[in-house]
Amino acid sequence: MKELILHPLVLTLLFSTGSVYFVIAFQLLNSNSRWSKLFEQTCATVFIMIIGGVSVGLMNKFHPQVLSLRDTTLPTLSLTLATYSVCLVLLAPRLKNNLEDGVYVVSCFFKNNLFFCGYILIMLLSFSVSNIPGYTLKASIVHIGVTLALIYIGKQYSWKELLTLLTWYHGIAVILFLVFGKEHLGHKNYAGPTMAVSAIILYLFSVDSPKKYNFILIILATLAFSFVQQAGSGMGRALVVILIALLGFLRFIKRLPPKTAFACMGVFLAIAVCLIILISENAEYIIVEKLDKDMTISGRTYIWAHVIDSINKHPLFGYGYGGFWQEWRGPDDPSFNVRTPNGFKAMHAHNGFLDLGLDFGWIGLTLFSLSLLVNIYYGVLHLIRTKDSTAGLPLVIFTWLIITNYTETSLVAISSCWAFYVLMTARLTMDVAAQDISDDAPIQNALAFESTSSSPQISATEDRTHYTD
Repeated sequence: MKELILHPLVLTLLFSTGSVYFVIAFQLLNSNSRWSKLFEQTCATVFIMIIGGVSVGLMNKFHPQVLSLRDTTLPTLSLTLATYSVCLVLLAPRLKNNLEDGVYVVSCFFKNNLFFCGYILIMLLSFSVSNIPGYTLKASIVHIGVTLALIYIGKQYSWKELLTLLTWYHGIAVILFLVFGKEHLGHKNYAGPTMAVSAIILYLFSVDSPKKYNFILIILATLAFSFVQQAGSGMGRALVVILIALLGFLRFIKRLPPKTAFACMGVFLAIAVCLIILISENAEYIIVEKLDKDMTISGRTYIWAHVIDSINKHPLFGYGYGGFWQEWRGPDDPSFNVRTPNGFKAMHAHNGFLDLGLDFGWIGLTLFSLSLLVNIYYGVLHLIRTKDSTAGLPLVIFTWLIITNYTETSLVAISSCWAFYVLMTARLTMDVAAQDISDDAPIQNALAFESTSSSPQISATEDRTHYTD
């Protein structure tokens, strides 16, 4: 079959046919804005599914990470580049119109989310401190390219459209779990938290959905809830309880002034993290003594101790993006001695924040943490000013991100965790710019905002700015 496809005559025929269909598609999308937007939304959904690690069929071949991996074959690299290039060309007319405000968007980020910009800059320059600068530069460029694409999606779509996109992603993930099991999402420690947030996202979307779709969404949310148990992830079980509690808690703080609501949200996150720490620290007692089961992997605290020592050896800017975990280098691997007492060789820090510190140092970790803090405050403002089902979306995502990355790593990689964070960051940043919230004070002093108790409520229709069609 392979020899037949590679035959010059067959290749020429396939190329000619593909070119004809490409021209037809380009003309169709260029002449019909509805079709163009539908195609863009489809590409965005599939793109996030690929980033999220859905590995059905050949989807993993198109993950942006393959553009920087050392062992990527030339056919895979060529296929991935060609696919993304074709999509960009087909969307070129729409992108040209939507990117005319690029300078304004950049200025909004520098004005309203400077810490996020600083974190991205540290990532771009991290090759200068890496012991493998070529790989680090290539990997960071791919990561930043993906980030720019996600910023475009986040600023381009309204909150309702973003919730719809995330609902499609999580709905498909639940269906794939039903058909193929947890394997399509990888390890149980990833599948469990994914199903936990899927249940909440699907429920949020069902709140304002027409009755004919509401039943289907509730069924999918119920399936996602049951799949948390099937995934076998203790973190997933704890997370779904925390997220359900969060939904009730958001109803309470929604009526509070912004500063008070922000403080309450901080208390909730602190309690949630303490709960996860309590469960983690007593995992051996719970699993071995109470459940009479063996622990196959233990010793995260030993790994964390090694990792913190390693960060302190390069405290300012770290080892560069992807510059620490280099198992292919053998004894020259900077992470060679990061092992548990039973000899388990760690492949990552089992903590997203510590992995971020390894790559970008304490400065990079501080910049990201401050960016997260700013976004949580913006999320509180969105909660207070919005009446529809999207009100709690940013805070749900940020809570899921913080809890998940306590024991797993997804922040520093091109993953669903990073994708959702960038989408929320972009939409919140553009909302702040549109509402002129920070005209009188920079974002670093944003906690001094006046109460919005006397401010008019913003409805779902008012949420759409001039960035959406």
